[in-house]
Amino acid sequence: MELLDVEMLSENKMTVLRATIYRPEGITLDDCARAQRILSDRLDETDPIPGSYSLEVSSPGIERVLRRPKEFVIYRGEPCQVNLFAPKDGKRVFEGRLVELAVEPDGGETVVIEVDDEAGRRGKSTGGKSEFKGSNAQVNGRKTEPVPGDRAGGRRLVSFDRKNVSKVKLLYRDERFKKGRN
Repeated sequence: MELLDVEMLSENKMTVLRATIYRPEGITLDDCARAQRILSDRLDETDPIPGSYSLEVSSPGIERVLRRPKEFVIYRGEPCQVNLFAPKDGKRVFEGRLVELAVEPDGGETVVIEVDDEAGRRGKSTGGKSEFKGSNAQVNGRKTEPVPGDRAGGRRLVSFDRKNVSKVKLLYRDERFKKGRN
């Protein structure tokens, strides 16, 4: 099991330190309790946070917002929704399967998803810099591997400058819940 995310929040005038843990097989309540004991002991030893706070440990959840580069690797191939600050081809929300968070040579980041091209054939704008062609695709001049469960034709890759992405959220689908990946 590994620590995936840590955030400090203020909820109802109380400071909350929220830790999110991950394991490919899924997280149980016992895992959360064990991680909470370990983290609590470490925090008591080092006392890095002034004042009182509440420690919460949980699993990533089934409709998680992705924040860290590692999360984009862990959830590759999962259904997701990308929300933009500024519209791309007239749209602010795109849904598809997560392909990657690509790091450009200049240090910029690009979120890449695979979308169903059916929407494009119906005249709805889906945006995108590249076409999906069977098992190989190009994103910003780089070859990208297909996502798991790929089917040739009718799908294409769409990329978004991370600076224009307000959030990337995993979407609940029964197959992921059944696998215990929450």
